[in-house]
Order: sequence, then structure tokens, then C-alpha cells
Amino acid sequence: MTIGLIGCGIWGKTILRELISLNIDAKVFDPHPIIKTELADTYPQFSANSLDELKSTDGIILASPSATHRPVLEQIIPWNLPIFVEKPLTTSLEDAKALQQIAHDHLFMMHIWRYHAGIQLLGEIARTQKIGSITALYTSRCNWTSPRTDTDSVWNLAPHDLTIAIEILGAIPTPKAVSIEWHNGIARGMTALLGDNPFIQIEVSNRSVTKRREVRLHGTKGIAVLADEKVDYIDIFYGDDHSYPSPIRQERLYFDSTPPLKREMMAFVDFLNGGPTPISSFQEGLYTIDLLSQLHEMAK
Repeated sequence: MTIGLIGCGIWGKTILRELISLNIDAKVFDPHPIIKTELADTYPQFSANSLDELKSTDGIILASPSATHRPVLEQIIPWNLPIFVEKPLTTSLEDAKALQQIAHDHLFMMHIWRYHAGIQLLGEIARTQKIGSITALYTSRCNWTSPRTDTDSVWNLAPHDLTIAIEILGAIPTPKAVSIEWHNGIARGMTALLGDNPFIQIEVSNRSVTKRREVRLHGTKGIAVLADEKVDYIDIFYGDDHSYPSPIRQERLYFDSTPPLKREMMAFVDFLNGGPTPISSFQEGLYTIDLLSQLHEMAK
């Protein structure tokens, strides 16, 4: 099996390392002169001189800058190969709708948090009502600045939280209110409220000196917390509106600590070998872009 990788920047290099760890042959193309030279020096066995060299692969991973997704996909979709697209699908709703006209059934989204075993466990907790009826989902995704220059902080960060909502609750509620921190017309942070019962509160920011990646699920009988992206457990704190402050009844549930990117790559490889389709479809990517566009418009 050979997988074509388009884009070998910061995240593309990480994807390539995971493919190598899975003993997958790769053909990698990046048009950036510096990256192309680095790739040829470091991984000459994988380096491709042109995009067309990837036509002969079994599937494509698209990890180029988001602003390039539409023109690259318009070029490679006619190859009729399975394609795994890094989020966000595009940097505008117009581009996403244009791709809808030519998308095929084997076009999938790399919504990595849906492969995080802790998020999947929170989904199971919600469905089984282990903490009662779900009332709210809180997500925080904050850090200091970003190496991304092709899109703003909301478009870059919030797709994770929207797809976390899909994995845990099964759907994304209707946006109700949003406030965006604008810097010279560019979004650098957002607090958004979606739905009623349950509701979702999303906080994303590239203006936080402290890095936070918390997901908190509230129910009528307790709360379940994924404290950070790197822990391998969910903490459940049981209690309702009649509970005393102490003692707190707590339970810790452990989950598979395999990195979500590895699980994501394994899912794509498994699909190429005849297994089930990856979790997130093109339509999910389009839906996410539509919601991001709505949130932007609501904040103006």
C-alpha cells in the first residue's frame, strides 16, 4: 500500500511519522521550496517532485494549508481516489459549497478529536446516562498565538469543539449567541453558546498564555471531565442540586492512551484495506464550515 501525502509542514511531518510507524509506504509532495528541499534530504525515498506522481497511490491525505484545500481538491478529486482531508475543509463557506458539487463518496474529514478515546468515552457516558440526563457540554481550547497564517483562530480551533459535540452528543445544537475577539478584523478568540437543553459553551482563543484543553460534560447526577488532551482518564464527580459540598463521590475511568492521530491514520489504512469508512464524512466537514460561517456572521 502507498499513501500520498500533500503538504509536509508542521502537521504534515507529524502525519508522515505516523505513517512510517505503521510501515506504510508514502509519496509526499509539498511545493514550498524550503520544505521540498528538507523532504528530499530527510526522506528521499518518499519525496515526490510533482503532484501528479501521487496519482498512482492507493489514497491521499491532504495536509496542505487550509486556504489551498479547494484548488488542490479540485485537481485531485477527479483521480477518484479515497481522500482524507485535514480540518478545516476550507476557509470559506463559498469554497466548501463549490467542492460539494464535485465531491465523491470516498472523501473524508480528519476530525481528530473524534478519534480521541477520552472523547469517545464521554460519548458513551452521555448515551448510557451514567451521570443522568445531559444538561451541558463545556469545551475550552486556548493557547498563546498560532503558527497558522492562512486562517483565523476561530476557523482553526473551533472545528475541534464542534466535532467533539457531534461525538459526545450526536449533533451540534443551533447557535444562540457568540462573542468574538477581533484584532484588526481577524478573529483571535471566541465564546459561543449553542442550544438550550443540553447547551454547549465553546471557548477558543489564541490569546491565552496558559494552554487549556478541557472538555466537561454535565448531567443531572454529576459531571464527567477530560482535564487535558494528554491524560488517559475521565474523572466523574457524582452529585445533584441537593448534594452537599463534601464529601465528593468520585470515580476515575481510564481509556486507551493511543494518540488520536495514530488511531486516525490506522482508520484510514484499515479503510484502504477494505475496512469500515472513517468516522467523519465530507458532509460533516461542510456542516462544520456552515456553522463556523454562521458564528462569524452572528458576531459582526
